[in-house]
Amino acid sequence: MKKHLLLSHLIFLTIYMFISAFPVTASASFTDIEEHWAYDEINYLTDHELLNGYPDGTFRPSQSITRAEASKVIANQLGLKSTNSSAFPDTSGHWAESYINAIAERDIIIGFDDGEFKPNHTLRRSELAVILTRAYQLEGSSSSTFSDLSKNHWAFPHVSALLTNHITTGYEDGTFRPSRDVSRAEFSSFLARILDDRFKVNAESNEQRIPVLMYHSLSKNPADWNSVTISPAKFYEEMLYLKALDMTTISSQQLIDAKNGKAELPKNPVMVTFDDGYRNNYQYAYPVLEKLEMQAVISIIGWSVGRTTDLGDELDITPHFTWAEAKEMVDSGHVDIQSHSFNLHNPGTSDSYAKGTLPREGERTEEHAERFKKDTMKIHQLIEENLGYEPELFTYPYGVYNQTTENVLKELGYQATLTTRSGISDLNNGLFRMKRINSPDYLPSYQLMDKIVPEGVHVPFRTVPTREARIAKLEDYLGMK
Repeated sequence: MKKHLLLSHLIFLTIYMFISAFPVTASASFTDIEEHWAYDEINYLTDHELLNGYPDGTFRPSQSITRAEASKVIANQLGLKSTNSSAFPDTSGHWAESYINAIAERDIIIGFDDGEFKPNHTLRRSELAVILTRAYQLEGSSSSTFSDLSKNHWAFPHVSALLTNHITTGYEDGTFRPSRDVSRAEFSSFLARILDDRFKVNAESNEQRIPVLMYHSLSKNPADWNSVTISPAKFYEEMLYLKALDMTTISSQQLIDAKNGKAELPKNPVMVTFDDGYRNNYQYAYPVLEKLEMQAVISIIGWSVGRTTDLGDELDITPHFTWAEAKEMVDSGHVDIQSHSFNLHNPGTSDSYAKGTLPREGERTEEHAERFKKDTMKIHQLIEENLGYEPELFTYPYGVYNQTTENVLKELGYQATLTTRSGISDLNNGLFRMKRINSPDYLPSYQLMDKIVPEGVHVPFRTVPTREARIAKLEDYLGMK
């Protein structure tokens, strides 16, 4: 990560494009936040190197942030690039000019009536509401209101969306204070609530929780186990846990039908997802799904289907299942094949490639949209030709996306997108940019269950010392012996 120097009183905030899921910790040693109300949110973001403090060891939570600083954060996080021309007369030569141009081109943040952007002006709470709802495409309206924010206020629908998504509650006196400056602490809390459900506030009882588990590869070799590769035994244990906890796995079609009012979801729904399309999914996961009568969604990379080497046949890759194997799984009713791009699963480590579906360096929005559309249609057509249906769910490579990719997918008729952002999604908020819960090798299965079950639900057998013993207990509990 490139570190940016702190210039005088300007706050330089840096956000990674990939957001990882880790427990909330408090390792940051800022001297001025120990008793602060946003202590956990600030430490969550700084522990993940999403925000920086000052060289003197302070975070300065009460200090206001500027419109330029907010522009930089949003542009970096969404991977937005700009043209060379300045969008506003007062930003030419400004240190944040490229970031301001990038988000202005996408109408995430706009200028004032006099045509200026005023980059060094402090950001107001009403402006932050607009930025966040546009940048993260937050939707929804709430019946709750603030005493100082009428329905005629220009920011009312944006504040209402924040309220619906549990990003804000306002102040204790029932006000939102739309004209008040945004402090670094407030910015930290709002951002943490967007990135991790654990920080959300006042979740309503009518929330329709949709936990989505995220898997990639399965291997019997302990040397392979890491954050994305686990043992078949761990996967089996977790599927047993889902059944023991009375959770029902669902397909993407069930999810889409429920959102569109065509069907109701079962009690305690959960979606099991795999990324990439490795053959070990067919070898190890598919038999478990058949045995336990469960379902999973596998999002495949178009070019890699059936391959054991890269496109140039120069390097060996982890083998991927064939179209025939994909058809077998789909026909069984236990596996749902969806899109993970045709050839955009790239880390973005060279000039020739962008990270995932994000734009290339210097690529204009129109060019990016057309390139992404062509790639998406390739895998779309392959799935239709080989499996007999059109995919409606798109899983973002590396979890990264921006407004252009979302717009293209909606134009093509996609109904849902999956990210790698950690948390549990609410069906009321739509099916785009859904969050997921990863299952790394180091996380015990009962702790994974803690992340997805409703509050107060007891996860059994957590004191049983070994996986083999827990599996035996779960099988016995389910009457499988």
